[in-house]
Amino acid sequence: MTPLLLLHTWGGDAATWGPAMRRLDAYAPHVEAVDLPGHGARAAEPFTVEGAVEAGSAALDRAAGPAHVVGSGLGALIALALAQRHADRVRSLTLVGFPPADGPEAARRPAETEALLARDGTERFAKAYVDSTVLSGDPAHGDLLYRSMAATRPKVLLDSLRATLGWAGHVHPGPLGLPCQVVRGARDHRVGAAPAAALARRLGGSTAVVPGAGHVAYLDAPEAFAATLTAFHRGAAPESDR
Repeated sequence: MTPLLLLHTWGGDAATWGPAMRRLDAYAPHVEAVDLPGHGARAAEPFTVEGAVEAGSAALDRAAGPAHVVGSGLGALIALALAQRHADRVRSLTLVGFPPADGPEAARRPAETEALLARDGTERFAKAYVDSTVLSGDPAHGDLLYRSMAATRPKVLLDSLRATLGWAGHVHPGPLGLPCQVVRGARDHRVGAAPAAALARRLGGSTAVVPGAGHVAYLDAPEAFAATLTAFHRGAAPESDR
């Protein structure tokens, strides 16, 4: 079985992959979700894109051969960087909830987020963000993201948000020469269908939609997300590895 590397969304951590990982047990024991710098068990560290890429590279080193790499939001930026820098170690790439780069939201949202964090504090900000973003009917799923985001330092949230929204300054989208898909939740209000399709075309990949999910599809609809991922990997893996 091809190893599977999971990179979490903005404000998340490795634990937020728990509900999806339980539906991806066919990949076990070769599945790993990592904490990016500044998040989860690495909360004391500063966030930098290079540091996050190093964390992903270390996980690829631990994998038993080229891995399917999956990233959501912030994790999608790091996943794309890994695919560009270590193409020989990436079997396929899945980008989930990846926003258009350098658009109106990139210009507006960091300043708005900084003001909200200063006014409300991290815990209140995290509660409001999760309530408006996570669509899962299981409150435990939203709680995973809330606990992670509430424990993340404001500077890390701002630095990683700016990196995610300005991702074109860190990677240069173009044909990757490996299987790639761009995934969005059917109810994602942050990433529209047209930008997702445009990015897929630039990367030479395909698109997929997770029914019932919003921006954090792997938390909103973990079973449907796992089915979408597994179907893509069946097509991306060698016959002997399916």
